[in-house]
Amino acid sequence: MGTKKIGIACQGGGTHAAFTWGVLTQILETQKSWDAAPADGTGFDIVAISGTSAGALCALAVWYGLVPNIADPTCGSVDKAIERLNFLWSTFGATNGIEQLHNNVVATLLTLKSRGMPFPGSSPYGMLAPLGLAGLAMMGARQEYLGFPGLLEALCPDFSSIDWRGVAAAERRVMAGAIEMLSGNFEVFDSDKTLEDLGLHPNGLKIEQYNQTRWRMRRPISLEGVAASGTLPEILPAQLIANMSFPTKQPGRTVTRTGHYWDGLYSQNPPVRDFLDADDAASKPDEIWVIRINPQEQYGYGATKSLEDIKDRENALAGNLALNQELDHICTVNRWIAAHGCEHPPLKGRKIVTIRTIKMTRDTAWGLKYTSKFDRDPAHLNRLHDEGRAVAAQWLADWRALGSDFASYPADARYPEDI
Repeated sequence: MGTKKIGIACQGGGTHAAFTWGVLTQILETQKSWDAAPADGTGFDIVAISGTSAGALCALAVWYGLVPNIADPTCGSVDKAIERLNFLWSTFGATNGIEQLHNNVVATLLTLKSRGMPFPGSSPYGMLAPLGLAGLAMMGARQEYLGFPGLLEALCPDFSSIDWRGVAAAERRVMAGAIEMLSGNFEVFDSDKTLEDLGLHPNGLKIEQYNQTRWRMRRPISLEGVAASGTLPEILPAQLIANMSFPTKQPGRTVTRTGHYWDGLYSQNPPVRDFLDADDAASKPDEIWVIRINPQEQYGYGATKSLEDIKDRENALAGNLALNQELDHICTVNRWIAAHGCEHPPLKGRKIVTIRTIKMTRDTAWGLKYTSKFDRDPAHLNRLHDEGRAVAAQWLADWRALGSDFASYPADARYPEDI
């Protein structure tokens, strides 16, 4: 029946991305099952995965497990990708007594603040933040709980031993979106950029980014780049990455400085258009599956009048703004190809790419709050994980059974209008 090339885009949304954990686990297990019986129907191959914030953590976990590693022979398999996903979320959660206490206190304070109770402001650059982290560490909080460096080093212990020649041969790509707050650049930390810098993978578009796409930069993938993707500026100081090159106002000239990075919510949530930057159609994915965390629609406006409800909706809208722009661009190109074909410039080398949405059930999506995006209670994470698995299992069964009749974007981003 054939195999479709799939790019998976994982939207950010704090701990609500535990839903993505469940979806990706089900996708990986289904791929393994279907690969064992290829004659039973259409299959799929994950050729690229992108993410922002917590979605970037999920994307990295899957990619790290799927690509070969010189120091770890268990890498390069679906089983390893699932194991890394499970490790990520079981490690990220509040697991011991002091972490659970801290999580409960934070949840209570955020809820009270969202309801209008005044609290003194605290800058992540002040003295209280590092003192608080040091105090939590002294009381037993793990480094994996306290910050991205410890978490990412535990998640990818042999990152420096990735077999990049094997990555090039396997055609597995990962991208994490972030914004460089001084320049305002939309930046993507991209494994294909790493391959290009190593001379293992050409840049098909041959774009000189410092001039032609100066506000959209591609950087080699790194653990620091993935950490940058999740650096919320009201909570964490900017992620600093040394020796980054930036364009100047004079064409052809660059400046090297330390990059100051914030969460990818402010740029691409998650990167999508980058899936299609190859110059030949065969290298592009056939479909892009978007795992949506922030609901596109929220009916019942009459109930959205408290400061808490306004903040919830504002956050969801911000999380969807850049994503919808990128998806709509792809839909526009699809319409041009359908009308004019792709034999001649500027459509030569392009192809119709189907976009599909995997989303939470309506009751879950509309019932979650902005404040619960910070909840690291394992019970909360596991509930979302279980829903993600259940949703993805039914979604994949329908995808295979219905084929081209299966729902696609933008219609599938909506919930039934039955209220």
